[in-house]
Amino acid sequence: MRRPLALAVVAAALALVVGETGERTVWSGVYTEAQAQRGETAYATHCQACHGAQLTGVGEAKPLGGSAFLSSWNGLTVGDLFDRIRSTMPATAPKSLARETYADVLAYLLKFNGFPAGQTDLPGRVEALADIRIDPFASAALAPASVRAETPVPPPGDTAPRDTPPDPNAWPQTYAVDPEFLKLPPGRTMGSTSAVALDSHGHVWVVDRCGANSCADSPLDPVMEFDAKGNFLKAFGHGLFLFPHGAYLDAHDHLWVTDAQSRPGRGAQILEFDRDGHVLLTLGKAGVNQAGPDTFAEPNAVVVARDGTIYVADGHTQRRDPARIVKLDPNGRFISQWGVRGAAPGQLEVPHALALDSRGRVYVADRWNNRVQVFDPDGQLLAVWPQFGRPSGLYVDRHDVLYVTDSESRRPEGYGHHPGWLRGVRIGDARTGQVRAFIPDDDPAPDSNATSGGEGIWVDRSGAVFVAEVGQKAVIRYVLRQ
Repeated sequence: MRRPLALAVVAAALALVVGETGERTVWSGVYTEAQAQRGETAYATHCQACHGAQLTGVGEAKPLGGSAFLSSWNGLTVGDLFDRIRSTMPATAPKSLARETYADVLAYLLKFNGFPAGQTDLPGRVEALADIRIDPFASAALAPASVRAETPVPPPGDTAPRDTPPDPNAWPQTYAVDPEFLKLPPGRTMGSTSAVALDSHGHVWVVDRCGANSCADSPLDPVMEFDAKGNFLKAFGHGLFLFPHGAYLDAHDHLWVTDAQSRPGRGAQILEFDRDGHVLLTLGKAGVNQAGPDTFAEPNAVVVARDGTIYVADGHTQRRDPARIVKLDPNGRFISQWGVRGAAPGQLEVPHALALDSRGRVYVADRWNNRVQVFDPDGQLLAVWPQFGRPSGLYVDRHDVLYVTDSESRRPEGYGHHPGWLRGVRIGDARTGQVRAFIPDDDPAPDSNATSGGEGIWVDRSGAVFVAEVGQKAVIRYVLRQ
């Protein structure tokens, strides 16, 4: 298949479904497992050369997996797309395959994109598909139990929106910006930072990249502590990091920091500090950038459960291994790992950030796939949520409210391509995936930059949102409007 065919096939894969109005949607089970298996074989024979084994696209051929297509093909019909597939595939002999084979390929793409199988094969007739509408913003609650989190009964009086709107940027904007909250010491400017956290005293901890976008040759201390009013208190950590990336404050107010780059003798590690800057634990081996039980390639993020279990997200470069979540015991000993590169449910491509909710579920910012994925503590998939945009940072507060930063969505082809989505912070229910509010990025021209707005994120007990910005080199505080 060539580029026009790629678009047609993906649109079909995203369309078959039962929505709230009674129309069929991809969550209703419109193909069978056996049909998807036949489709996988047909795809390998007729499509894989152009679109790759993981549906990522080769050359001009677009990817056939990932949630960017959810906002690109709204309003099309499966019948139109099925006819388009037959008229363009294979490129050297259109319409040469049996109608059933084209339907089998669609079934495989449905399965690959995470939609459940049913009891009846997808038909290979345009007339049987012409009334099926693409509904890319179907409720996450329509997903089967195997791919969604539990959905509790809403409390009385809860009138928050229950579904993603047609415009994913149309949520209420209930926050005001407070950009000058942190006061840096004289002579110090903030560098790029994707790491901010608040401790039990309300103190703000920022890990920047030494006034620039790297600490490789800097004498500066990247770890800075500010009091609850934003006044600078102290700094430490010079010479310990190349590219500090993620930070987490655990139940003991110990600060954990990841270093996502490496060079001989330095980097690719996670360090645990006490409040005075003493290193308590080191994970990984300095300068050894490989995915092993006691080594990491590009550790992006770390979180620590209340029982001391440690989770690390490893893999910062798209289309390059690893893309995994590593589970360690409180002493840093390897327990297990999950995740391989890809766009299918449970697979990962740049697991950029982590968060834990009150029940210990693990939230992963699967950035390159434009989605948040939710796992149980042992790596079993619970939910796949594209409605939070292209996630760079995650935070779940004590009320199980989920905050997700999107610092990369942009319309142009290439890096960050995610048309229809604005950068900013989307706020919703960590139990159901329902988005409720939006804090837009203030960059006037985001399409001209690879990143802007927040990457790292933390929220204090009053609901103030702190975001750490790589592009603008700042830490911004947002407060609820009165």
